[in-house]
Amino acid sequence: MDRKQFLGTLLVLPAGVFLVHCSSDSSPTTNTTGGTTGTTGGTTGTDPDAPAAAPTRSGTMVVYTSSTNSSHHHTFMLDDAQIASPPAEGVSGDSSNDGMHTHTVEISAAELAEIANGDTVQVTSGNTGSHTHVFTFEKIA
Repeated sequence: MDRKQFLGTLLVLPAGVFLVHCSSDSSPTTNTTGGTTGTTGGTTGTDPDAPAAAPTRSGTMVVYTSSTNSSHHHTFMLDDAQIASPPAEGVSGDSSNDGMHTHTVEISAAELAEIANGDTVQVTSGNTGSHTHVFTFEKIA
């Protein structure tokens, strides 16, 4: 490697590292069935599909945090009404924005009914930037 190639590597490397390390955007967005998405923090356990944080409540909304993939995670919110009376079309929308991207999250009416019955449902997000995230949905008080 000559000096020019080496210096070029030094200039490109920080940009590449920046693109790999994602940062959270705390601006909420609205999903297509009336809920919102936001952001939370947390750590991942040994299960690669484990949520980065436990679900939390914000009024009538439950904030679900995805698994960590590519050094980041996303959040998605469901309204209690969407769980108690699942819309026939289910719920779909974008996750929170992290690292300048979002993921599509789709939960069927049948999956929402399972959550309402106290079951845990795992949903894999849409593929963005060559990766997905797993959201673990459950009913919380």
